[in-house]
Amino acid sequence: MWKYKTIRAVFAGLFALSVFLVAYLHITSVWSTVFFISLIFVWFTYIIVGVFRMRTQIFLPSVCSLAVPGKKNILLTFDDGPHPQLTPLILDTLAAHQAKAVFFCIGKKVALYPEVAARIVAEGHIIANHSYNHSNLIGMYSTQRVMEEIHRTETEIERITPSLKLYRPPFGVTNPNIAKAAAALNMKVIGWNTRSFDTVSRSGEKVLARITANIKNGDIILFHDTQEVTSTILADFLLFVRNKGFTFDIDSLKS
Repeated sequence: MWKYKTIRAVFAGLFALSVFLVAYLHITSVWSTVFFISLIFVWFTYIIVGVFRMRTQIFLPSVCSLAVPGKKNILLTFDDGPHPQLTPLILDTLAAHQAKAVFFCIGKKVALYPEVAARIVAEGHIIANHSYNHSNLIGMYSTQRVMEEIHRTETEIERITPSLKLYRPPFGVTNPNIAKAAAALNMKVIGWNTRSFDTVSRSGEKVLARITANIKNGDIILFHDTQEVTSTILADFLLFVRNKGFTFDIDSLKS
C-alpha cells in the first residue's frame, strides 16, 4: 500500500483541484458535490485503517509476520505484563514445553514487578517495550510524549537486561507522531498477524479454536499474559503446534 506522505500529496492535489473547479471555473453540479464528499470519505477511511491496522504499514514499517528460513516457526508474543500472578503461570507453561516468547511489557509494571521481569529474561525470553502507561489516548499524544513513554520503558528494561529496542504501540495504534517517535529512538516496531482475542473472550475453547484454525509458518501470535483464559489454554496450544511441527524460535529478533 502507498505510504502516508504519498497518499497525502495525492489527496491534497485532488482537494485543490476540486476547490479550483468550483471557486474559479464555477463548475458546480451534483457530481462535483458527490466527488468532494467521496474524497473526504475515502481520506478518513484511509486514515482510520492506517491508525488501527498496523499491517497496512501506512504510517511506519512494522514486522507483522516473521518466517524463519528452513524452519516451520511461529513467534509467541504476550502483551501488557508483567502480571504478578499470571505471568509466572505463563512462564511455567512455556518452560514445561521448552517454548520461548517475546513479552511486550508496560514500563510502569516492570517498575512494580521487577522480579517477574527479571525471570522473563532469566528463562531465555525477550522483554520488549509496550509504552510506559499504555494509555487509551496514545493516538492523541505528541511525538515528544510518545518518545517519553518509550524512553521511560527502555530505562526500566535496561535495569534488567540490555534492550533490543523492540516496540509494540499500545493497541497496535500507529500514526505520524508514533512513527516519528519510533524512528527517532531507533525502535523496531513489532505487530502481529494472528490475534487471540483473549481480552475479549472468556471461552478457552473459542480462543484456542481461533488461533489454531489457520496457523502457518511465520505467524506472530498475540496473547496477553494478564488474562486468566490465556494461562488456561496455553499448554493445549503449545501441544497442538508442537504436534504440527512448529518451533518457537525468537533468535531472529535478536539480530
